[in-house]
Amino acid sequence: MRRAAILATLGGLAVAVLRPTAPADAPLAGRPEQPAIAAALPRAEALAAPYPPAVPVAAAVAPAGVTVELCGTGRMPLRGAGSVSGGDAFDDLPDPVGRLALQELQERLLRVLAAGDARQRVAAWLLRQPAVADPAAQAAWAAALLAEARAGGDAQALRWAVAACGHTDDAARCRRELALARVQAEPDNGLHWLEWAHEASSASEQGEAWQGVLRAHRWHEHPGGLTAVTQQALVAMQPVAPAYLRARLARETLGRDTAEAPAGQVWLEQQCGPGHADCAPLAERMAGTADSAALLTQAAVLGRQAGWAEARVQALTAATQAFHAQLPSWPEAERAVLACSGAEPPLAHVQAVARRGEVPRVR
Repeated sequence: MRRAAILATLGGLAVAVLRPTAPADAPLAGRPEQPAIAAALPRAEALAAPYPPAVPVAAAVAPAGVTVELCGTGRMPLRGAGSVSGGDAFDDLPDPVGRLALQELQERLLRVLAAGDARQRVAAWLLRQPAVADPAAQAAWAAALLAEARAGGDAQALRWAVAACGHTDDAARCRRELALARVQAEPDNGLHWLEWAHEASSASEQGEAWQGVLRAHRWHEHPGGLTAVTQQALVAMQPVAPAYLRARLARETLGRDTAEAPAGQVWLEQQCGPGHADCAPLAERMAGTADSAALLTQAAVLGRQAGWAEARVQALTAATQAFHAQLPSWPEAERAVLACSGAEPPLAHVQAVARRGEVPRVR
């Protein structure tokens, strides 16, 4: 099962990326910008003051008959009759609590991430992907992101960096190099060996990948990882932004998280054909340590191939179904996402997945 299928009930999230709408006046902290790419990268203006802006409601908008609940802020009158945008509810809000507030929070988030650890710095680059279809700008962004990921050596950040490979001269080589770097960074994580096997170009490399899979003690995908990193940074920022703004950013980063899926699963099932003695203990290790519904489903498939009792297979299936059943739904009405009833359940779900993964570890 692929990640997009697992989280499809999160409201059909678009694979969207936070992109500052105004250019930045400073390079990402922690790494000097390469002169060759500096001019092509998107920039973001420095903020004069942290969120929330101290703008009285009465000064922001004339009294109107239509109001909406903003979780963490209170009720707020909408522009005019409250039907400015006809779509995105943020376009109906006064700028100090709507578009301007969201943009300022995005800018603050990028600064915090850019000054953070290796994983956070790569997250910042991911969120700075140029919105324009400009090959030169995209290539410059990709080069900077890949350089940051390789320099930091964080396995999850290296996995995220695959998103940049499509904007390089040799996407296949880029993916191979990142996969190899991941198995070197976390050799005990079977997921990296699985994805290295997917990129391997020779029988000897696939043999090495198979041995790595068998030696691996854990199977960790870190589902929703980009959303977890960004939300943790948002919660740590002072003052903490209202929940309706944090939920909006979570909705966007979850779109990118849903695009990720473990590669190499077909290859693994082929390796574990009938009578393969190594696959039963492999399935046990995967089932016992998997942190995502996709990996737990894969463990059930391998277990069935290895001759597990059907009750054991169904127990894993039930665990993934329980995860699906408790997925929060984003409200269909745009304004409902602004209220606490629409913003808080998805944020609580994101926090829970960050703490314990998508599925229980004790099985």
